[in-house]
Amino acid sequence: MKMVKIEREEKKERKIAPPPSQILFHYPKDDIKRLIGEIYRERNLEEIGFSRNEKQFDYPFLDELNFYIKNEAFKKMVFHSYEMAKEEKEAMGFIIGDLFYWEEEYTIAFDIITAPLDSSSFNVKFKRDAFGEIFDKLDEIKGDYIIVGWYHSHPGYSSFMSGTDLDTQKNYFNKRFHASIVIDPINKEARAFRIINEECFEIPYAIFK
Repeated sequence: MKMVKIEREEKKERKIAPPPSQILFHYPKDDIKRLIGEIYRERNLEEIGFSRNEKQFDYPFLDELNFYIKNEAFKKMVFHSYEMAKEEKEAMGFIIGDLFYWEEEYTIAFDIITAPLDSSSFNVKFKRDAFGEIFDKLDEIKGDYIIVGWYHSHPGYSSFMSGTDLDTQKNYFNKRFHASIVIDPINKEARAFRIINEECFEIPYAIFK
């Protein structure tokens, strides 16, 4: 994936607030396949049948929970991935959120944005003229925010970080708070990753009301 590099503005004051308390789902403790299935049933979506059964890569797993995703934002990612998968194409977008501190730093993702994509079943990037739309959408966001990561889908071949994904993460999303969410809407998977000291780690996440 190729994109312009969007840097975070350094903030002068640390935001102090406790993490969300109304947790609806905690990965990996809870069943992600069941959750995505419930999201499909909520919208009366039929399951998509094909699967490529590609090999899934394992990464070191970090136990500390410091990534919280608003329920509506997670549903948007799943719906976008599902709609693109019907055409056997990958989805992609930015994750919008902010940083907070309560004993330790944590990240909240409260929305997503996307724009027209140049996509296939194994590759995705924003179209050349999409960034004007992206910046317009960013300007419409009320209140403080930063881009806390990106999401994309692997329709039918599991949730993992490919070599291209790792390059994207290292080049554009290499801050300590940046996360990548990879969704497989066919196999009902959603995993989150971070790059720390040039190494990829899978991280836990919680979805809150």
